[in-house]
Amino acid sequence: MIKSTKSIINRCEEIFSSLALVMMTGITVVQVFNRYVLQSSLDWSEEISRYLFIWAVYVGCSYATKMNRHLEVTIARSMFGGKFAKPVTIASYICTIVFCVCATVWGINFVLFLSSTGQKTPALEVQMYWVFLSIPVGMGLMALRTLERLWGVITGKFDPAIIEIN
Repeated sequence: MIKSTKSIINRCEEIFSSLALVMMTGITVVQVFNRYVLQSSLDWSEEISRYLFIWAVYVGCSYATKMNRHLEVTIARSMFGGKFAKPVTIASYICTIVFCVCATVWGINFVLFLSSTGQKTPALEVQMYWVFLSIPVGMGLMALRTLERLWGVITGKFDPAIIEIN
């Protein structure tokens, strides 16, 4: 029981992003069917699909970091060889962490601002801060995953000299 719970927690970004994309696709298919076959459009479908996509992207960034699937420029590592791979990778991870922390702080401030204004989405009429909450959640998770990768490079768990092509 405990091992399966830990596995689910470790896969939460993957599960959440996948479910959001599946729901978005399903809602879009229903909207297209209603619009072109039944000649009756749904008011809320495009909006909720957009918000699901936003959440899937931001949470998916964390998952991509965990799986080392983010695009990166490897020219500096490959051009200078193995001796510069580790410092270049550490510097890039530190820059990524700084960016993610700044985006998280900005996102939290923006969510707090939106919650004080009471702004609602046009069709669904849910509080707008629920949409923008994806920024601090996704960037915060990405900062944690990048910190995890940075620790792996520092401790030698990950070898940045070996360029992974998946």
